[in-house]
Amino acid sequence: MSKLDFHFGTDGVRGVIDEEFTEFLVAVLAESTIRYWSSRYGLRKVFVSFDARRKSRDFAQVAATVAANHGLDVVMVSKPTPTPVAAWFGVHSGFDLIIQITASHNPPIYNGFKVISKIGAPAQEEDTNEIEKLYQSEWQDITKSVTNLELKPIPTVDPAPEYIDYVIDNVTRMFKPRRKFRVIIDPIYATSIGYTSEIMRRLGMDTTEIHNQYDPSFGGRDPNPEPQNIPELIQEVTSGKYDIGISHDGDSDRIALVDKKHGYLSANDILPIVVERLASASMVRRGIVRTVSTTHILDNIAAKYGFKVVEVPVGVKYVARAILSGEADMGGEESGGLVYSWHIPDKDGIYTASLIIAMASEYGDLTGLINDVRNKYGRAYFKRVDLDMRNSKKFVNDNKDVLLNKLSALGPGPRPITIDGVKVVFSDGSWILIRGSGTEPKLRIYSEALSMGRVEELINNTINIVNQLMRPQ
Repeated sequence: MSKLDFHFGTDGVRGVIDEEFTEFLVAVLAESTIRYWSSRYGLRKVFVSFDARRKSRDFAQVAATVAANHGLDVVMVSKPTPTPVAAWFGVHSGFDLIIQITASHNPPIYNGFKVISKIGAPAQEEDTNEIEKLYQSEWQDITKSVTNLELKPIPTVDPAPEYIDYVIDNVTRMFKPRRKFRVIIDPIYATSIGYTSEIMRRLGMDTTEIHNQYDPSFGGRDPNPEPQNIPELIQEVTSGKYDIGISHDGDSDRIALVDKKHGYLSANDILPIVVERLASASMVRRGIVRTVSTTHILDNIAAKYGFKVVEVPVGVKYVARAILSGEADMGGEESGGLVYSWHIPDKDGIYTASLIIAMASEYGDLTGLINDVRNKYGRAYFKRVDLDMRNSKKFVNDNKDVLLNKLSALGPGPRPITIDGVKVVFSDGSWILIRGSGTEPKLRIYSEALSMGRVEELINNTINIVNQLMRPQ
């Protein structure tokens, strides 16, 4: 067997099922991770979880068997389980290492391998780099140890009841639901089935759940709660049949909301609501952390309350790192993830949905909450465009100086930021960011401004700049 070529990206190792992502790769990843984790941190108990994708349970069984072959105490989930639930349960039950089989929001053809530490945080780069190095130096022995692997029976557990009890207790300590909403939930045939809906019912909401049978093809859509993938949810809410719609991605770490008046709400709409309410309840004092691609409306809220904003590269592990260091109380990213210092140091769409419903029910309604925040801090418009491109990170690095110069010419008072790709912030309140994806062969372009016209102008000009650079000289 030849040496494999794998790399931990923004959030684990991902690949096309049965092509790059195979049982053998999972066995190698598990063996390499367990060898490193044992030597670096010590290892007794391992928790293995999986999502609703094709072969996820099989891949989890492989990873769990590798752990059992090391003589470790290993437990597996009994059904598809959200990543944040696996992280919370792993911490709550004293596991030293959590392995989640998931490709999160990626299309159905993908699957992935994610490493989570005993505190519930995604493995940091220094650890995943060392796992890769260990494999490079020991690959022949690792290959030998996982070849002809005989699967073993592994004890299973369902973390849902304990997690649901915890979330309800936690959010109602902060906010007291007073009003009953008509809530519709779309888990997109994935791991949040039976989680958010049960919590909503127990919070006193009139709850309906659609697309609530596990389907590895996710109904023929990508398991990403963006407008094109949740048309029924948007229609049901904006037609007035329901007050609020909630959706999550394939592993439930992301959230999208639909409001009966404002329609679809992305994370850049949701984050200001959460930060404002938590700040007014004195739950945010030290600061917040946001990624470079996340709304600057958060900066306006921070200025009002007098706490700092920490800007980090895209990736929840960087958000978690700032929170764990004590720099911030909470944070988030534009792709739908929020992280809280008093919860697990990883994004959790189910927890955030529960928190927002409790907040809105105490306040009066979600529409009013949105209006309140926009009246105080303004409304920003946001757009992201993805261009197909292999080696997109290399493209940005190779053209960094040219991109900085050309993007800086697109507006007044340009201020460059290069912690992840190339970002330029302008004095008119707009900004543009271009970066290579860490999870897909895509070049991502992001923009925010005080009008949609300005956003479109920045995006279109940036696409033209990229196209010029792509042409043969």
